[in-house]
Amino acid sequence: MGEREHDNRRHVSQFEVLPLERTEGEAARIDEPLQLTVTCSPRHGPDESVDVGRRLCARGHTVTPHIAARMVRDRAHLDALLGSMVDARIEDLFLIGGDADPPHGPYSSAAELLPVICEHRHRPRTIGIAGYPEGHPQIDDETLWRALLDKAQCSDYVTTQLCFDPNAIVAWIDAARERGLTLPVLVGVPGAVDRAKLLKMAMQIGVGSSLRFVRKQRGLLSLIARPATPADRVFDALEPCVDDPRRNLMGFHYYTFNQLVETWEWEREKRPGATIAARSDVKEADTR
Repeated sequence: MGEREHDNRRHVSQFEVLPLERTEGEAARIDEPLQLTVTCSPRHGPDESVDVGRRLCARGHTVTPHIAARMVRDRAHLDALLGSMVDARIEDLFLIGGDADPPHGPYSSAAELLPVICEHRHRPRTIGIAGYPEGHPQIDDETLWRALLDKAQCSDYVTTQLCFDPNAIVAWIDAARERGLTLPVLVGVPGAVDRAKLLKMAMQIGVGSSLRFVRKQRGLLSLIARPATPADRVFDALEPCVDDPRRNLMGFHYYTFNQLVETWEWEREKRPGATIAARSDVKEADTR
C-alpha cells in the first residue's frame, strides 16, 4: 500500500485499561467515544479481556482486547475468543506472548499463534504486536528483532512497551526503520498516573531498564521529585517525532493503569486539536 500523506488530525490516541469492574465506570464518565485497549490479566486471561471489551464496545468505544498466546488453551478456545470478538463487532486485536509458565496450551509465543489467527475465518481486521524499546528480560536483542520482523509480515501495527526514557524510544524506532520495519508504530507512554502508583506498577510489569536509567541519574526518587510528571516529560520529548513522516508514528498509546479519566483530561490539554482516529486508519498507514 502507498504511504499515507501525513495528517496530524488522524493521529491515534489509545488508552490502555485493566479488565476490572471499575473500568466500565471510568469509561462511562467520559462523554465521547474513546479508543481503548484492554490488557490480558494473569488471573482471568483473554476471556475477561474480550468480555470487558465487549461491554465497552457496547458503550460506543472502539476496543482492542489483548490476547496472550500462552494463555490460549487450544484451537477451540481461540475459536471462541475470535467468535466473541466478531459478535461484539470488535475488529482489532493486540497479540502478546504473555508470561504464563508453563503455557496453558500449545502456543508458547505470539509468533506461534499469529499465523493461526491470520488464517482464521474470524481474523480481526487489524492485528497489533509488541515492540520493546528497552529489550526483553528473557530474550536477547537479536532474537527479539528477528521475531519482530517475522511477525510484522502478517501484522498491521506495533505498540511499544511502557518506557520512561524518550531517547530509548526514539533510538528503537530509528533502529527498527533501519532494519526494515515499515509498520506504523503506536508509541507507548505513561498516562497521567500518580507517581508512586506508576513506579509500583512499572516494577510489577518489569520495566526494568527505565527504572535503572532513573537510578543512574539521580536515584529512584528523582522520578517522584521532578516538577514535571513522567507523562509530561515523555510526551513533550516525543510529540515532535509524530510529525516526522520517516518514522511513521500513528500516535500515542497511554498506559493509564485505570486512571482513565485523569489521563483523558490530561491528553485533551496536551493535544487540544487532535482528533481520535478510527482503527480503520491503520491499514492506510501500512507502508509494507
